[in-house]
Amino acid sequence: MLIEPLAPLDVTDADGAAYHRLFADALAADRPTDPPPDLAEATGRLRVRREDQRSLRWVVRDGEAMLGHLVLGLPQLDNLHLAMAHAIVHPAHRRRGIATALLRTALPAAAGRRTLLIEAHDGSAGEAFCRAYGLRPVGSERLSLLRLADVDWADVRAVGAAEHPGYRLERWAGRCPDELLDPYAAAKTAMNDAPLDNIDMGGRVYTADVIRHDEAGYRESKLDQRVVVAVHEATGEVAGLTEVLLASPPRSFQGDTAVVPAHRGTGLGLWVKADMLCRLRTERPEVTELLTGNAASNAHMLRINDRLGYRPYQALTEWQADLAALVGRLG
Repeated sequence: MLIEPLAPLDVTDADGAAYHRLFADALAADRPTDPPPDLAEATGRLRVRREDQRSLRWVVRDGEAMLGHLVLGLPQLDNLHLAMAHAIVHPAHRRRGIATALLRTALPAAAGRRTLLIEAHDGSAGEAFCRAYGLRPVGSERLSLLRLADVDWADVRAVGAAEHPGYRLERWAGRCPDELLDPYAAAKTAMNDAPLDNIDMGGRVYTADVIRHDEAGYRESKLDQRVVVAVHEATGEVAGLTEVLLASPPRSFQGDTAVVPAHRGTGLGLWVKADMLCRLRTERPEVTELLTGNAASNAHMLRINDRLGYRPYQALTEWQADLAALVGRLG
């Protein structure tokens, strides 16, 4: 079995096409209700590179076909004890040791780190792999789907148009305005309050540079980021925010939503999300579905999403292992 590293600068159009076919075939087998991935997005994902979050990739090939792919994520600014892995193996080539070989090849790059996290859909081949190698379930996530045709638009418009004295909404696409960059980065730290269950993970560092890296990564991945923030007029602080990543229609992705602790309890989270939905309906009517994920224990955000019309769609589990022990089990 030939396993090759795949660096972002070395990715060719043929690599993108092979990864896209692997991704599409695995998705069709594992989650047939999900729409197929877009070729440009898949290729762009391979080409993303950033200094604050290293992503190392390895592939297994058979001629021009890609039989397996693994990405190892290594945070560089925070959570320096942590590595995150995600593997895809073509359905026709599973149970041949490809995922094991990929992980065995990748883990030396995580030397010095103590914890590995793998996210897997419940009931999937990924879950079976995690169980086989003794990883522990440490967090549950609910994926929720919003079908925009089912939205109560009168209610959402009313929520989005409601007055919040002392606050105003600001909106942008792709690039945060320079004058809001530092307040926006500061507000993003509120994401660190989201429930983590038993996951061995600390807060993420958000700076102006991190925001710019995020934006560049979305552009490389062919994702159109839209942001709505609530600005506290007296201080100029960003008090609440929500983000959407627009992929190829019909489905796109609801990203982070957060409210800064000093401004909670005033309905800002629901306000910015409702405004975002109204904006999407006007500006991107071809987007008909939004998918989002939340910790199953995040009752507050789940209530907001339920109010807007999101419904349970799929379940994920975070699996965790002590890296040294896992290396021993992999042999």
